Amino acid sequence: MKVSLVLVSILFWVLALAAPVALANFSIGPWELLGAEDNLLNGISTSDSLLFATTDEGFHYYNQNTGSWTDRTNPGWIGAGRFCVIRGQSHDQRLVTGGVNAWFKGTLFISTNMGGDDHLTRECEGGEVTDLQSSPLPNDPALYACTWSDIVPGEFLRSDDDGNSWTALTGHNHHAMTDLAVFSSDMVFLAGDNFVTLTKDGGQTWTSLQANLPVQAGIYCIMALPPVVALPVAQKEDPEVDILLASNDTGLYQYNFEAELWETVLPFSCRSMTQRFMQTDTFEYWTETYVVTWDGRVLFIKDHQWDQMQDVTGDLSADPIDVEANSYGVFVALQGGGVYQSEGWLPASDVPQAADGYNLSAFPNPFNPATTITFEMPVSGHAFLQVFDLRGARVATLLDGTKSPGPQSVGWRPEGLGSGVYRAVLQVNGKTVSHSLVLLK
Repeated sequence: MKVSLVLVSILFWVLALAAPVALANFSIGPWELLGAEDNLLNGISTSDSLLFATTDEGFHYYNQNTGSWTDRTNPGWIGAGRFCVIRGQSHDQRLVTGGVNAWFKGTLFISTNMGGDDHLTRECEGGEVTDLQSSPLPNDPALYACTWSDIVPGEFLRSDDDGNSWTALTGHNHHAMTDLAVFSSDMVFLAGDNFVTLTKDGGQTWTSLQANLPVQAGIYCIMALPPVVALPVAQKEDPEVDILLASNDTGLYQYNFEAELWETVLPFSCRSMTQRFMQTDTFEYWTETYVVTWDGRVLFIKDHQWDQMQDVTGDLSADPIDVEANSYGVFVALQGGGVYQSEGWLPASDVPQAADGYNLSAFPNPFNPATTITFEMPVSGHAFLQVFDLRGARVATLLDGTKSPGPQSVGWRPEGLGSGVYRAVLQVNGKTVSHSLVLLK
């Protein structure tokens, strides 16, 4: 439901030396059915190349590299419902899931084989687990979860052992919690009831950010993001928050940290939101925010220019209930079932197309550890293929020689490079074309 803070940190770091540039003329990609159309979905989430779709009988996950679905549901099993799925830190097959059982108590499970078998690690006092997030720091086993109930107080929980055990933390004054924004190992925004609270010490002390939020309106979702020019969250002792958003029954609000007040940015109540970071062939960068409204629309906002919001619901066959976005695309879950994908909304200058007949592309992309770059040679000529980072520094020369007409391919297995966005630049017969490459480790 929210942007991955690990990916946020990586991309902000990679883009740190570049200023955002406003772009116009966006091309809207079509929505295409990805799967899970026969399941009543609770929501979706992404982690690296995996997309998780939760249901009242368990969950499914989709591998975006292989294009295949795996079913982890238990049809007819009362109490198997899942609402949240995240990847664990201690094992590459480890999943931590949150849901609700037949007695309407929240449940937290761990699995070491991608959900093939799972083990209950906590039955919560409160109701369903509404959110579950991990620390953005690499190899940090800290996890947070929150629960919602309209009968007994919900719980805010922390695990310091990758989900094996949980501790309930108090002092936040929430009764029914709906959403989390985990910004570092100890810095967490917690939403529930009609306000937002902040802890900077892992839940030991709390600061209320209710300010001027309407007291009669419950909070549905929140999102916190660091500034564009920033070190990764993991490298900062006191992480900064640039954007804090919260949605309630009356609209979407952004927190003004200087004035300590909330400002209305959209007059629509939103049930889900996410964000991703994009670039063009000319190394221009921008942010994309996607929100799903309670009246059944998908809205797109570029660079937080809220007054230029676009409705991109298109021809979706039912009301959307959740949205996710990553480097693979934009995903929505529909009420009644089905996950749909779009390549997203790109400037016309970056819409995939045949540039001078060279058709430069790469697969897989995003990739780890290697990708294959392909292109067409319309006529014989000298081909010069290089890879650059976003500062313009060359990191690889893959091809420098004469090529005959026809399809060409060359592999790239980067060594010693970190996760981030790179650029393949092809020069042939006086023409230059380029293509984005995303390395995810």
